[in-house]
Amino acid sequence: MDPIQAGVMGAETGATHPPIPSSANDILATVHLQDRCFERKISPFELNAAIKYGTRTEGEPRNGMRCWKFNYKGITYLTSYDMDYGITAYPDLCFGFDLEKVTITQKMKDAHDEATRRSSDHHSWNSHVVVVVDQSGSMRNTDATKSITRSDLVWLTLALDYIGKRLRTGEATSKDFLSLVELGGDQEYLLRYQPIDWILYNRIVDLLRGHHPCGGGNYLPAIDKAHNLLSYNRSGKCALQLIFLTDGAPSDFNGNQVMSKYESCNRIASLARRFGSRLTVGGFCVGKGKFSTLEEMVKTAEEYNCKGFLMKASLRVEDVSSAFCQMSTLITDTKTTMTDFKTNSQRTYRDLIREPKSAIRVYVEAEKEWKIYSNFLPRNANVVRTLFDRKGYQWVYPERTFESDRAVGIAVRDYIFGEGRERAVRRVREVNSKGQFVGRPLVGKETLFQEDLDPHDVRAFHKNFCKLQQLAEKYAVFFNRKLLSLPGIDCSKVPTIQFLDCWVMMFDTENNKRGAILVEKMLDHEKYTKWNTNGGYVRTGTTYPGSATSFSAQNGDYHFTLEDIPQAYSHFTYNASGRRFLVCDLQGVLDTKKHRPVFELTDPAIHYRERTDRRIDFGRTDLGEQGIDQFFRTHECSDLCRMVCRQWIDGEEDDIIQYESIHEGPSMKSEEEEEEGKEKTTKRVKFAL
Repeated sequence: MDPIQAGVMGAETGATHPPIPSSANDILATVHLQDRCFERKISPFELNAAIKYGTRTEGEPRNGMRCWKFNYKGITYLTSYDMDYGITAYPDLCFGFDLEKVTITQKMKDAHDEATRRSSDHHSWNSHVVVVVDQSGSMRNTDATKSITRSDLVWLTLALDYIGKRLRTGEATSKDFLSLVELGGDQEYLLRYQPIDWILYNRIVDLLRGHHPCGGGNYLPAIDKAHNLLSYNRSGKCALQLIFLTDGAPSDFNGNQVMSKYESCNRIASLARRFGSRLTVGGFCVGKGKFSTLEEMVKTAEEYNCKGFLMKASLRVEDVSSAFCQMSTLITDTKTTMTDFKTNSQRTYRDLIREPKSAIRVYVEAEKEWKIYSNFLPRNANVVRTLFDRKGYQWVYPERTFESDRAVGIAVRDYIFGEGRERAVRRVREVNSKGQFVGRPLVGKETLFQEDLDPHDVRAFHKNFCKLQQLAEKYAVFFNRKLLSLPGIDCSKVPTIQFLDCWVMMFDTENNKRGAILVEKMLDHEKYTKWNTNGGYVRTGTTYPGSATSFSAQNGDYHFTLEDIPQAYSHFTYNASGRRFLVCDLQGVLDTKKHRPVFELTDPAIHYRERTDRRIDFGRTDLGEQGIDQFFRTHECSDLCRMVCRQWIDGEEDDIIQYESIHEGPSMKSEEEEEEGKEKTTKRVKFAL
């Protein structure tokens, strides 16, 4: 029936509906309506068609006022109840295209039911991703690819690229879970704790087809809901990710950005200080809105060692698809970090509380967040300092327990401020008999994971790191000798390589148990740099104030930059060890205040090439031959590499560099056999120049 005739019939039957205007021209176009039509590319012709040929129903009240809704060929037009002015207009969901659902077999249904039942066992979860999707009114804008709405673009790529693609590649299984929170709507949760499978994919398609964006974009309620979802699973085995998909600034506090930013960051901080590196927090910004609040939220999370990402993409499908792929990679990386490759199961994070990195320069003895372990009465904690002797493969006890002559104990911070792939870092200070800090700032390192705690040997976890750091320092001595012997080099300006000394402090805890923490000098966290990683990353293009950035021979035979030195060291260790291993994951600071500048490094990784069934274990960061290949895949040799990694040839007595065979444990040979073995394994060599 013609809509105009329907209106006339309504009037004849006594209904109170007003007659329908013959054209949208008869209705006043408000400024708001004009702005929405411009953003959503809706022409006056389409509004006229909706009035003239569309179906009319009563819409949801707007600001307490009744209204009419006209719909025709994918366009919805809202007017006042008296139809004397237009309110807004928007395109229908999924108009002009459709995404087919996957046919669900009985086998898929059974697997989904089993995964749902298994979800009560929180230790079985591999990951939990909470996605906060902006569904405010601006998501109706039709400025995305092929004039689809922003909302359609998000649902489309979420289904295809974050769910479908991961299921096809095997990156996600039914042991991975996803929850959806609406940013700007009234619903509590869109989806809660759903296993990632094809049934979830179909539910995302349902949202694409039937969920209407409306209202403002309030961040705070959405963050609170996300907090509840992420806190549901208390198992430390579950990798976590929080993603915000939005096209603009928050609407909290009536658009007051200062208050919104402050409160949003506080809520993110409460999440980040609990989960740390187990949690990835990121935002995906659609369009050209204002994203300063989202940027600060990500920076706040990174202060507590969460992985952070902020992706600003255009409204092209290709860009949004690429961003979702990067998000998939980040959660996969977290799961990989947590995986014990020996058992192929995810390890359990310890329940540790974090403090922001920006707070570590403030030291107040009176703060209750310090635990003091002292050899001074009334409570003697029996504090002992131990060093690991790599050659003798045993722990030794030096004469001095503390660095400072005034120290009688140590203070250990309750909170950690740093996290690596295996260890947590907290502040440590030596204290005198009055509990006052003495000596230089120190850091204490311990395991992140429950599985590494050994109640029978509290030093067992630290042994490998002490051994590894000592071996890296040994080859640093070889490298420095070669570096400073290069012809034409100014030895006072070229930085050398040095690894920090480390030791283990043992003490009695409050529970009358023995505790241990690996201690070393604290480096300046603001200057802390990674020059390469154990996964092939190489840093380039950084400037260092106060130090020369490039070096050349006086005769001009070679030239290298400051950043070539750490990379050349890694390459050097591979050649100098007879291609048995490679030292990488070089991180620390460049200290230019010393008489001769030096790279002060800590926490290296060693990739050991396996040649026999007898495998030397350098920890979980040791990726073996694969790690060595990854380094050389990204490493570009500089002039310095070529100078220090020349072919080894037999040399004279005054130009030898000795390198010893590495043992997995203490030697069981006699002293005579050891001396004979050393003569065989010691090689007298020098570099060919």
